[in-house]
Amino acid sequence: MSDHASTLIEQSQRAYQAAVHRGWVSDKDSSLLFVDWDALEARLAHLSNAFGHPHANHCVAIKTMPHQAVLNRMVAWGYGLEAASMEEVYLAVEAKAKHIIFDSPVKRSHEIDACQAIGDRLLLNVNSLEELERMPEHPSFQIGIRINPEMQVSDAALYHVSGLESKFGVPISDRSSIIDAILKYPVTALHVHSGSSMSDLTQAVQAVNALMKLAKEANDSLAKAGESRRITVIDMGGGLSPEEINKGESYMQTYASALKASIPELWSDFHLVTEFGQWTHFHTGFAISDVEYAMDRGSQRIAFIHLGADFLMRDAYSSPRGIPLTVLDQAAKVKVATLCKHDIAGPLCFAGDYVVRDVTLPRIDAGDKLLMRHTGSNAYALWSRHCSRDIPKVIGVSQQGKQVELLSERKQVW
Repeated sequence: MSDHASTLIEQSQRAYQAAVHRGWVSDKDSSLLFVDWDALEARLAHLSNAFGHPHANHCVAIKTMPHQAVLNRMVAWGYGLEAASMEEVYLAVEAKAKHIIFDSPVKRSHEIDACQAIGDRLLLNVNSLEELERMPEHPSFQIGIRINPEMQVSDAALYHVSGLESKFGVPISDRSSIIDAILKYPVTALHVHSGSSMSDLTQAVQAVNALMKLAKEANDSLAKAGESRRITVIDMGGGLSPEEINKGESYMQTYASALKASIPELWSDFHLVTEFGQWTHFHTGFAISDVEYAMDRGSQRIAFIHLGADFLMRDAYSSPRGIPLTVLDQAAKVKVATLCKHDIAGPLCFAGDYVVRDVTLPRIDAGDKLLMRHTGSNAYALWSRHCSRDIPKVIGVSQQGKQVELLSERKQVW
């Protein structure tokens, strides 16, 4: 185990013990969710420094971690928010965000009209040229067009959003129609989101490059038409896979450097918007669950905990993301015991509810606790109503676990 991992485990233990000391852990609190403020702030600073853009709005995707206290904190630090629904737009407004991106592919007319009250701190990216017809005659907000670059930058089919038949964006090959729409409507931004959990940075850079060429072509057409308006904003989306940022040059730094080398005018001539959600949050959360039962079934030991597919839906239903697990004893100390194979079963009443199978851990017994790290993104956000289990308390952590604050009480989902 690395020194960094050991430090994170110790921080998690301190935070849990602090929560117990505050009286926040009762018999009803079979699990707790934590947000590491220091890690979140460090990652956002790393993002800003990696790009070093003089006119950048880093707008974190709300859908990856929509807790209001988390949104409020990021806005207080000077970051914007990206909304994938009108409900998320209202979360951003509640957080008093100065920069809001609205990206839903199915915006209703009344939702678009409601954006008029928000004004120019909101950039509404239309998902199709047809959607432009729903824009008000004199919009108070900014308008962008999502472009499909028609290239594959993600390995998993679940995350493909840039194929020709994708539901997202206007195919970039429909160039003339895009230019005609920009001439007709007050569009000032172009948006691309090539994929999620991107593995091919070369393709990702090419997608942004293609968007830039389209922006320049549009601006040439606007100038020829005698229009003073220009495409001034490039929204490059997000999509990088989660990574630790304490191991030399990060993937984020490599991506930003490649973009700057390939498209220097993106830094000199345009405003930049990013939408990194999973990358921002993944390493900033952890959870601790009681072990309710542990028993041997044949050659396998099964441990039953209170967080499963309700919390880690993406891991249970698609593919595990490699959530690190640490066994704690009843006093929340790291357990030392004989290693053996385990299945970690969740609390839901369906056969697929396993956090992980066939994992080697110190022997788990009833009454122990299981620490799960790297649960900051697409976990709380995807909490399932299946079996109607309560969402656990959420606790903010700072100063390496020495300071804690209760962000929300346990709440019902039904």
